[in-house]
Amino acid sequence: MTPPRIPSAPGLPGSPSGVDFAADGSGFALFAQCGEKRCRQSVAVLDRGADAWRPVRSPLPDVTGDLGITVGLTGLGPGRALITEGVWPPTYRTWFTADGGRTWRTGSEKPSGTIPVVPEGGALVRDCVKVLDDNSYCERSRLLVVLPDTGEFRVLATQPPLEGVVSPAGEVTLTAGTVNPPEGPDVLFAAADDPRTGRPVLAASEDRGRTWRRAPLPGADRASHVRVTEADGTLYALETGQLPEDDTVKNGLRAIHRSTDAGHTWQRVWRHRKGAEPRSSLGDLVVAADGSLTVHGEDGVWRSTDGGRTFQRGSGGRGISGSVTVTPLGYLGADSFGAGTFRISADGTHWHRFELGDGD
Repeated sequence: MTPPRIPSAPGLPGSPSGVDFAADGSGFALFAQCGEKRCRQSVAVLDRGADAWRPVRSPLPDVTGDLGITVGLTGLGPGRALITEGVWPPTYRTWFTADGGRTWRTGSEKPSGTIPVVPEGGALVRDCVKVLDDNSYCERSRLLVVLPDTGEFRVLATQPPLEGVVSPAGEVTLTAGTVNPPEGPDVLFAAADDPRTGRPVLAASEDRGRTWRRAPLPGADRASHVRVTEADGTLYALETGQLPEDDTVKNGLRAIHRSTDAGHTWQRVWRHRKGAEPRSSLGDLVVAADGSLTVHGEDGVWRSTDGGRTFQRGSGGRGISGSVTVTPLGYLGADSFGAGTFRISADGTHWHRFELGDGD
């Protein structure tokens, strides 16, 4: 499958701090140009079918001192995006555009009211409602919905039947061949602890968040982070967290689970074993059209051709391999050190490379 053709923009000032795309090929990119005492932030937009990125007026203030760049970018569909100011203590400030960055509206991450469903194009996000006494860690959270037409936040009326730190775990569009398919094409996932066992569990919604069902992950351990991806009707859940008796990696890969019935039941196909690679995962699991699975880790790229049961070192050698995330346009790969080199693929097999920013 031919990958999307994203134009390079090496002349845009700074290094990219956030990139996201819509399904029609349009997108947004945030940049930061930092000196010794100040970082200037900028925004560029890629319109549908355009052969060049368009710089737009940035709503973001300059960052002074050593605070670093902590903004977040969420694409909400063609021409729509939300920028959040992720500083601590939080300011909750947001900036939303519905016209490709021509105008921005200042808002807040604080929710107003509830909503029964996640609208098409909307996003699920985590909202921490209880932190530890030393403010070091979120102890309990809930799910909020970002409205695609306004960038406003609402509390999802029916929360997943989970406890602890509830986090979005992915949205998949199921294709032909799925056993026990849901009524609609999309399934929303969330992950946290099962109130009955205390172990990590997935919750799935087949009606945009109106109702949820639990789906245990065999052998899942505590304090895990889970992300779900899909290809050809098969779902894979990537379970990450601190590895037992191994603190040499920061993004430990604990297990990979597989489901062929829309996430009703899961089978663990790979689990961490001492000394076995891949030991870590950066970003999402790449489930390619050729049936292979690829993990980008802290010690290179690892590829499986037997459904995740075994892995072999892929191309690229050793060292941090960069990360891959799922976007509505396809898999988006970024380099390891913010140098502005990206790859994009619609099928996980064929990739197109592009450059953003001047790296300064």
